[in-house]
Amino acid sequence: MVLCWIALPVFAVLAIFSARYRRLTVESLECLFRTATLQKCQSGLDDRMKSQITGKLLRFSPASARFFYKHYKIISFVLLIVFIWSTYISAVAIYNYIEYGNCNGPDSDGFCILDPMGENSATCEIPNSVGGNGKIVYPKPDPNTPVIGNRDAELTIIEFGCYVCPYTNDAEETVKAVLDYYKGRVNLQFIVYPLPAHEFSYESSMASKCAEEQGKYEEYHEKLFEQNLVFTSQTFMNVALELELDVGQFESCMENQTYASDIEKDKALAVAAGVKGTPTFFVNEQEIIGPKPFKTFKTVIDGELGKLG
Repeated sequence: MVLCWIALPVFAVLAIFSARYRRLTVESLECLFRTATLQKCQSGLDDRMKSQITGKLLRFSPASARFFYKHYKIISFVLLIVFIWSTYISAVAIYNYIEYGNCNGPDSDGFCILDPMGENSATCEIPNSVGGNGKIVYPKPDPNTPVIGNRDAELTIIEFGCYVCPYTNDAEETVKAVLDYYKGRVNLQFIVYPLPAHEFSYESSMASKCAEEQGKYEEYHEKLFEQNLVFTSQTFMNVALELELDVGQFESCMENQTYASDIEKDKALAVAAGVKGTPTFFVNEQEIIGPKPFKTFKTVIDGELGKLG
């Protein structure tokens, strides 16, 4: 009877391709139904499976066949436990993938068989990234840092990103959709982390801060993403002209690297938070790694808004 539980899903799949297994599927179902209704299973399927497996083992190892025949019930129960456990793990993985875009949950970039290429958890790796003394310090909204969206929003998403990182770029459409969906209840603070391997990464970070100096941070931030990762040495001045910034002031800010210390502070925040790549998002102490789908953000944000009542 025990093996019927394991055999049923196997037979059900094989029955699609062979009439022989359709009969066995029906037999397994009937046996399980009778057992569930406290009736004796009359099919003898378990005994036939026991005999067939023992017979096949005899061809290779009589000792193994004797062991299996003698301990059949124990082996059956062990297999049933393994089957139930693997089914549970698979169900959890599927749920996590549907809700968070990753088999392991929103805060994981581990391997997921449903996303083998890791597209939902991919990030631009931060070289030699470690948490400060191994202790995670979750970032908090900073009143001195500009926001994208409503300044008085109930909840702030903190994103560590790089304007030249393709995965940060991929996440931007979802970020906009999230801010639009919550209609002022949620805003975003974008913390720059320029990556040495990406050309113009540092310059784009500096340019966003120089634009902030003139009160055009949000507009400049959007224009940088509109470049679709195509940057030249003239890009930043062209965007400044397009937004009608004081070009002389902007040029001086870029040449003097006026906000170099601010960028270093941003990088230190990422290190303290244990950020390993861009983009990484924090919604209070909930971490979302990579360009996850909208539903992942919604699940986490709804949970945090619920805590606020």
